[in-house]
Amino acid sequence: MKKIIAIDVGNSETTVGVGNSDSWAGYRFTTRKTITSDELLMMFKTIIDIKPHKENLIEGAIICSVVPQITNSVALATSKFISKEAIVVGPGVKTGLKVNIDNPKELGPDRIANSIGGYIKTGSSVVVVDLGTATTFDLVNEKKEYLGGSIAPGIKISLDALTSKTSSLKSVELETPKNVVGKNTYEAIQSGLILGHTSMIDSMVEKIILETGLAPKILITGGLGKVIQPLLNIKSKFEESLTLDGLEEIYKLNN
Repeated sequence: MKKIIAIDVGNSETTVGVGNSDSWAGYRFTTRKTITSDELLMMFKTIIDIKPHKENLIEGAIICSVVPQITNSVALATSKFISKEAIVVGPGVKTGLKVNIDNPKELGPDRIANSIGGYIKTGSSVVVVDLGTATTFDLVNEKKEYLGGSIAPGIKISLDALTSKTSSLKSVELETPKNVVGKNTYEAIQSGLILGHTSMIDSMVEKIILETGLAPKILITGGLGKVIQPLLNIKSKFEESLTLDGLEEIYKLNN
């Protein structure tokens, strides 16, 4: 298969994938709203190793970004890096997804990519839960129609708010606690953040199913998805590269 560079610019982290849905070489770095295209280009040259892909030269690149301040810089740096113009998911770009919401322009490009990636993986109705800066729920039916979703504060945002707005509560490692009932403040915060978020996801998915009458597959992705997915009561699967897979499909539609 042809190889591409797929870039997902999130509010907290930027993920770069080199390859295709068969195999992605992944790279992550902190998103900075003030970074320049020259800095990004230097970073790409430093962290991205394209030597293993020389037998199948990089065909092109595609970008989805929810940080408009640096979208152009990322596109410019990427285009210089591969000497080909990168596709930026937005108006005028084919996605193959029919968006049935009040204002389709409001739907973020990352959620479009997630929805397409989820549909490709399942071939059926699907709920994609992405645990990033925000925790998002996106619903696609078996006709590849986007029906809507939900947005909740992400786990890291919740932790930041908790520790910044209280005098005596300190930060904790975002890992699975041993018990629901914590024996100290540290364990109690872990329980509330991790197990509380897990319960929220279980309940939200149940409500989505009840409201729509669909029987969707459930896919979990995002930075903390690997921690949360095993704790869920609902039947689900973790897909680490779901956004990149969706971006690859959009790339194919536009080439």
